[in-house]
Amino acid sequence: YMFDRGPTRIESELIDGGRKLGLSSEGGGIKKVRDLMEDQAVVTLRNGEKMPVIGLGTWKSPVGKTGDAVKAAIRAGYRMLDVANDYGNENEIGSALRELIESGEISRKDLFVQAKLWNSNHRREHVRLDLEATLRDLQMDYVDSFVIHWPHACPAAGDLRLATGGNHAAPAEERSMFPLDSSGLYCSDLSSHYDETWAAMEDLVDAGLCRTIGISNFNIKQIHEIVRYSKKYLPSVLQNECHPYLQQKDLMDVCRHQGIVFQSYSPLGSADRPWAKPGDPEVLHDPTLSAIASRVGRSVAQVVLRWHIQRGGTVVAKSVTPTRIEENFKILDFQLTQDDMESISLLNRGWRHLLWPETSGHPDYPFKDELPHNYVVAPAPRSTQISSRP
Repeated sequence: YMFDRGPTRIESELIDGGRKLGLSSEGGGIKKVRDLMEDQAVVTLRNGEKMPVIGLGTWKSPVGKTGDAVKAAIRAGYRMLDVANDYGNENEIGSALRELIESGEISRKDLFVQAKLWNSNHRREHVRLDLEATLRDLQMDYVDSFVIHWPHACPAAGDLRLATGGNHAAPAEERSMFPLDSSGLYCSDLSSHYDETWAAMEDLVDAGLCRTIGISNFNIKQIHEIVRYSKKYLPSVLQNECHPYLQQKDLMDVCRHQGIVFQSYSPLGSADRPWAKPGDPEVLHDPTLSAIASRVGRSVAQVVLRWHIQRGGTVVAKSVTPTRIEENFKILDFQLTQDDMESISLLNRGWRHLLWPETSGHPDYPFKDELPHNYVVAPAPRSTQISSRP
């Protein structure tokens, strides 16, 4: 793990299990394997930790439904959960997991929990405090993976911002995780950079508060910089938006060469995003995907998730509907043909739904090349607080 810049080594008997699933050895410097204990596909990270290739996402999970979704997922077989403090539901997730653990339905050692460092807390002195607050909400002593949620410290006001202050846009003095300046723009912390953030992340591994560290929403240049900045631990995971309309082929190649596991969020295109506009592309309505799904007797969502795994990636898929949660997990018992994979490859159109341009005034914003040439940073959208916190 330390200074290991090559592909991850996996025991031969586990490689054989992955081959039986028809999973590719390309992508993210990993090979897909079948876990001999849990009978589900996992990837082996740099330090030997095993992460399931399919996880439950919790972004946009409604208040009051997230806990039940977590319980439904665990009972359906999920062992990986992707959480974040700015989603406003970590304490609800923690209560659900505590109930499952105390009832004997699951043990902590069988779970892989990934959490995220919020943008407001990139300064070195705030990184550990951010994770410690998440651990309190999750009622855990450690997380399995802790990733920098975004490379840029925006929204950020230079001070510590925790979920207790709310996850809504509000004037900086109100202590929200989304602080606004007097003109309604997101505040930016221009005095921190992710190189110092990464050093503090490395300290968390040494402290036993997380087992692996990673990054999210970083572009290729920023990935290379993190690799250069690493003194003790290299990133194990990169989580970025990825789906058939944004296939991230170059990004996956970079991950493979750097020994980083690539993980897709919004793997189905996130049709329920609040900012969707009429006429936006809809992955799950694509006729090519629908035709493949009809032929193989699966849902379009299952075909898309299978495509992610079969091309060498991992996914976190969000749902709060028990039948869909279970359906999304059942993608390891069929394969797509080579013709199917090639047909889906042709759907790539570079369409990203999560640009978050209101934060693009920060110099470390990752997607500047995708903004209109005349874009002017706009005031942040004002929304009501969405949180399960009392």
